[in-house]
Amino acid sequence: MKLKIGIFSVIFFISNVAFAGKESTYLQNISHLQSKAKAQTQVMVLGSTHLNSIKGKLDESALSPIIQMLASFKPTAIGIESLRAEDIIAMLNGSDEYQAVLAQFVGDTLLSLAKKEQENLGITAKVAIAKLKVLLDVPMLTTEQRIEVIRFAIAGYNKDTAVLHWRYLNSHSSIETISPGLKAYLDASARSNNEINTIATALALTLNINRLYPIDDHLDKDMYSNMVEKLMDSYNESKAFKAFSTSEYINKPERLKAQGVETGDWLPLFSWTNSDEYMSDVIDKEWRLFVDEDIDVEAGLSRIALWEVRNLNMVSNIMRVVADHVGEKVIIVVGSNHKVFLEQYLSNMIGVNIVQFNDILSNKNNITTSKL
Repeated sequence: MKLKIGIFSVIFFISNVAFAGKESTYLQNISHLQSKAKAQTQVMVLGSTHLNSIKGKLDESALSPIIQMLASFKPTAIGIESLRAEDIIAMLNGSDEYQAVLAQFVGDTLLSLAKKEQENLGITAKVAIAKLKVLLDVPMLTTEQRIEVIRFAIAGYNKDTAVLHWRYLNSHSSIETISPGLKAYLDASARSNNEINTIATALALTLNINRLYPIDDHLDKDMYSNMVEKLMDSYNESKAFKAFSTSEYINKPERLKAQGVETGDWLPLFSWTNSDEYMSDVIDKEWRLFVDEDIDVEAGLSRIALWEVRNLNMVSNIMRVVADHVGEKVIIVVGSNHKVFLEQYLSNMIGVNIVQFNDILSNKNNITTSKL
């Protein structure tokens, strides 16, 4: 009997070693593919706090040093934390949970304006998306073409590209083909403090880029309410969460944001939210709460699983941008706590090379110092 057990143990050990060896070989093969890729797409993930919480109009000129630094990277594509038109359409036809998400992250105003533009143009959202893609490939758009871009973009749920082209136009008062309601919406959106407008759109205008790529995802939200129901009791009673909510991790970005508003110097904020130290804090201080602190284990792991679903889908959308811009440079503007997750997943993608904002900042500082 002991002999049989011994033989079985040896076989089990050998099979495990063999499997581990195979797995290691597969991983090495993927890594080998990366090293053999003949073109690398450079991707910078810019982590930002959400600037729309700032009261009053943000002085965009104060953000010029950030924009110029990003422009020096010379991206040919810009991704933003906004929902893709195709996902909006899917969610409109999806479960009840998605309707609340659309109201929060897309807005009833855009949904209403999109429907009106579809009716006015006599097209579906699907046709609007197709027509928009054709127009956005035109290198030098006329005023009339930009107006078409705006209308197709709104009809196809692509608000941010519509706002971009609204800002490209020098005068709005003489545009009769855009309804007063849509004009008001575009004006309000163009004044937003949101980092999509103040960073991504401003960068696109600087570089004469015609589109913004939405890369966000909320398709996990059909499972969200069940997770929240399981999570909230232990979450509300958690001593770790109470300490976290008043921690320096939460307070420092807000303090640097207030400093940016007061002094006009935004580099300390963006340097911090894109630093290695902050990335470590995102994992160790925020998401660790759901893994090994005093929150219910099942609910906590369910929460982090859905967070990873969202970020994995965001990376999938980023890779769609990469597929369109192979060998070029791409900037993704997202909430700062997404950055470390997106970079972790992107680091496994073949033909992708991650570039850090702070490396560009450091290079600029070194050049400035050398001139002194």
